[in-house]
Amino acid sequence: RDSNESYYFSVAPDYILCSKRTETRLIPEIVKAWQSFYTDNPSNSDSYCHIVNDRHFERVKRLIDSTKVVYGGQTDAKQNFIETTIMTNVNGNDKVMQEEIFGPILPIVTVNNENEAIEFINARPKPLALYVFTSNKNLAKTIINSTSSGSTCVNDVIFQIAPPCLPFGGVGESGIGNYHGKNSFDAFSHTRSVAYSPTWAERLIAKRNPPYTQKKTASLEALTKGHRNWLPIPRLGFWFWAFAALATAIATRVIVRGIKANKWDF
Repeated sequence: RDSNESYYFSVAPDYILCSKRTETRLIPEIVKAWQSFYTDNPSNSDSYCHIVNDRHFERVKRLIDSTKVVYGGQTDAKQNFIETTIMTNVNGNDKVMQEEIFGPILPIVTVNNENEAIEFINARPKPLALYVFTSNKNLAKTIINSTSSGSTCVNDVIFQIAPPCLPFGGVGESGIGNYHGKNSFDAFSHTRSVAYSPTWAERLIAKRNPPYTQKKTASLEALTKGHRNWLPIPRLGFWFWAFAALATAIATRVIVRGIKANKWDF
């Protein structure tokens, strides 16, 4: 049995959010797919995983509410076997919704529309992964833009962690930072900022130095707020500013030539 002990990903789906109509059509399709994977008797399937140890078997088993099981639910403590189980009529207060499952249980929570689904997601800790199944690209974008999660995949599960070029990590309670590929290197690196200021620039930014007069303070406040009110002549005609821009361009070109000719030291 060691070869097929259960290894459930932390990014495996913990529950499904869908409408009642979708639930009615979805359950038979899930059952059909599972039976094609593991036959009608998964306990004898070499491909079906058993729970890794007795403690986790008991933990996962306690999450099953037999009154809400519509498929599966059978267990065998001798083999640490839990049958793939679908639960319906589940709400956010049920035990199965209070922790990560790490087992073959799939709760289904029904909602009336996508807005209720978004509200349900946002009312809970930010998930490590969010999966959206829809053929409507605008709906997918709405859900993605209205929620927060460590990663998102549309019309598939777990696939988003496969490409090394995509960062993987959580947000909020699901984790901090990300890794994979270059992101792993960046996660363990420090990006140092380096700024060079030419020696002549001090004359242009001398207003930052004391003594701080009322006029100088007002100019600095306007500058840090991104306003242009600190200019001595805030409103001038088009030709003045055109001439100023031309003069700046000429001065910049002269400075660049001086630098290339090593005439000025910066």
